[in-house]
Amino acid sequence: MNLNTALLLIDVQSKMFAPFKPVHASEDLLENLQKLLRLTRASGTPVIFVQNNGQAGDLDETRTEGWMLHPEMEIQGGDLIVQKTLHDPFTGTELHSVLQKKGIKKLIIAGMQSETCIAATCRKAHELGYGVTLVSDSHSTYATGGKSAEEIIQGINAEMKELVSLWRVSDVEF
Repeated sequence: MNLNTALLLIDVQSKMFAPFKPVHASEDLLENLQKLLRLTRASGTPVIFVQNNGQAGDLDETRTEGWMLHPEMEIQGGDLIVQKTLHDPFTGTELHSVLQKKGIKKLIIAGMQSETCIAATCRKAHELGYGVTLVSDSHSTYATGGKSAEEIIQGINAEMKELVSLWRVSDVEF
């Protein structure tokens, strides 16, 4: 059991996998997230789901189908769910105080969206003094700003390697 480490799964909500507009490589991503969750649970490491609360009319509007965590991201007793309204789940939430109370010093981060919530979470966690590992093949996004989703993901991985450790899901150890 690794009590000073936690897995943070960011915005693994149904809307991100919607058939009409899934994130890049959504099937591979979901498979990697499931592997990561199984490894984490097998080690007894705490799991924290971070769930975005969208505005009225957004696909992730609070308490709508798109807001729900993906059904294959099964919640178990002892898991924590943190609700957020900003890209950074530390601002305006209880996340940092809960992690401190639990003695968490290291975070393994995966989920969506690479250039927004994943990048903001990595930066803020690093700033707060956590040891951070970004699972480089377990975050995704959409094409935007003239860049493909793959280019954005690769760019975030390159940018984040200056602040955090990068692991592939096959490298994750607890």
